[in-house]
Amino acid sequence: MNIGLVGLGHLGKIHLKLLQEVDTFRITGIYDIDQKLTAELAEKYRVKAFQNYDDLLNASDAIDIVTPTITHNELASRAIRKGKHVFIEKPVTDNPDDARKLSALAKEAGVKIQVGHVERFNPAFLAARPYIQNPQFIEIHRLAPFNVRGTDVSVIFDLMIHDIDLTLSLVNSNLKHIMATGTPVVCDTPDIANARLEFENGCVANITVSRVAFHATRKLRIFQKDCYINIDLHNKTTEIARLGPVSGNKHNNMVIDRGDGTKKEIRIEHPIIQPVNAIKFELESFYESIQTNTTPVVSIQDAIQALEVSSKIEETIRTKAMIRF
Repeated sequence: MNIGLVGLGHLGKIHLKLLQEVDTFRITGIYDIDQKLTAELAEKYRVKAFQNYDDLLNASDAIDIVTPTITHNELASRAIRKGKHVFIEKPVTDNPDDARKLSALAKEAGVKIQVGHVERFNPAFLAARPYIQNPQFIEIHRLAPFNVRGTDVSVIFDLMIHDIDLTLSLVNSNLKHIMATGTPVVCDTPDIANARLEFENGCVANITVSRVAFHATRKLRIFQKDCYINIDLHNKTTEIARLGPVSGNKHNNMVIDRGDGTKKEIRIEHPIIQPVNAIKFELESFYESIQTNTTPVVSIQDAIQALEVSSKIEETIRTKAMIRF
């Protein structure tokens, strides 16, 4: 399948390299408004440089959009109207209304849209996924040193939206309340924020993000009945602690007395982490959804939900008022 790439910034260069490793795609060419950069990368990776976006679309079956968020809606709309399948980096657009219009366009055109919420493909998250059944409390910390990339939007849309998407994918319930706080430090929009999401089934997710930290941290902790799941998305490790009957096997297990005359055993497990590249894996899954005519792993509807919740969190921070659903 022929795929074109638009946007050759930091992440676009990564996509370009990895698309060449995805056997099912053939890169028809690349385009960026910086034509000098386009020519340099075309020569380096031996692909065709396009001088305008429409010519790239006409030569492609699918398009990979890795440009600033504010451009996503226009670029994706133009591609869909030409009948092209679309992969869009997150956030899908800069507002939910435009995202809903893209969804309607794609449905009418009969094309697929997959959105780049890449943490769904993180090998540590994939290893933990089979253990996650009915979360009751989720604690997430995503901290990053300051980088000018992504500062065209608040830290909610830059970083927290990853964790909002993960949370919504894990909790099978509607939202009930949102409480949030945040503050600018370097930028004019919040650089550090905390959101508390309460769901109708009783689950609570507490998400903290910062893009002005000294060290990178991406940790996801999930608590459910008789089970604690610790996922380090940054270092790609997963640890599972499960509570069960005493087995007599003392190796790496701990027996606790519950104070009511019964004892339970805590068993520690370390699932095997498959050595996969998350971005390459999501691009492969995009191709698979097109070929099999199935819903992408991260669909436009998933992206709209994450965008709507992100917008509500920004509203909560701005108005300092709890949002009830």
